[in-house]
Formats: sequence, structure tokens, C-alpha cells
Amino acid sequence: MSTHVSETQVQEWLDDTAISNVTRHSDEETAFNFQVELSRLPIHVIKETEFGPVQIVGRSGFDTDAAKTLLRDDQRRGELLKYVGPMLAATPGFYTFLDEDEASCELREAETIQVEYRIYPDEASQQALMDGIMSIATSMRYIQNVIAGVSARDPVTGK
Repeated sequence: MSTHVSETQVQEWLDDTAISNVTRHSDEETAFNFQVELSRLPIHVIKETEFGPVQIVGRSGFDTDAAKTLLRDDQRRGELLKYVGPMLAATPGFYTFLDEDEASCELREAETIQVEYRIYPDEASQQALMDGIMSIATSMRYIQNVIAGVSARDPVTGK
């Protein structure tokens, strides 16, 4: 059983056939923070304290006018949740809707969705790390695709 996962170990576990553009972010408040890209999606691999969990964090913004309009319309927001709800429930970890100040909020007021998965030291492995990164990326891509699809539909005809 491991009690510590080092920055070097995490870097060695990143599968460079799937991951691209590993960028280290200097942050005095964390033990380490890497931004990795999987299929052009930025994902952070963070460890806040030396003996804490490795956090895999992805964010997807509701940053288009169409997405914001979709979120503000009760009926269309319900349609969006019908599609993304099961995906979010099936994604390991947890998700949070964040407002413009990065505070938790209701979907109606969201600017971003953050999906986070934690790997604790006694379960850390290359497989756990890569499974977590891929799950977060899959969830982010699905959300982006659903928002684009639902936003493109005519709210009256559904086409």
C-alpha cells in the first residue's frame, strides 16, 4: 500500500500515446499541478498536499451565446439535463456547476461545469490515473457535443 504518490511518478504514469502537451503549472498552494491534453481537451492533474489524493479535474464552459440561452430556458435546460444527467451520473467522481465567480450554483446560473475525480494513495496506479483522465475527458466531450446539438435545434419544432 502506497502512502505517497510523487510528481515524478505521476509524470511517468502519463501515457504519452494518449496524452499530449503536458504543462506544469507553478502554484505554491499545491504539491503539483499539470495540465495535460487528451483529444485537445485540457485536463488538470493536481495534488494539493504531499500525502493527499491526486485530483483529475476537467472544466467545460457554457461560453457561447447559444449555450447561455439554452441554460436560461427552463424547457430546453430540462432537455439538456435529460441527455447529460446520465453521463454525469456514470462519470466517476463528482461534478459542480460554477458561476462567473467560480462558486457552486444551479445549472441555470452556470458559466462552467467542473468534473473531478480523486485517486487516493492506496489505490494509485497508472491504470487508475489514465482511467480517470479518460473518463473526465469523455464526459467533457459528451457535454460539449450535447450542448452543441441541443443548442442547434429549433426550440419550437425540435429539429
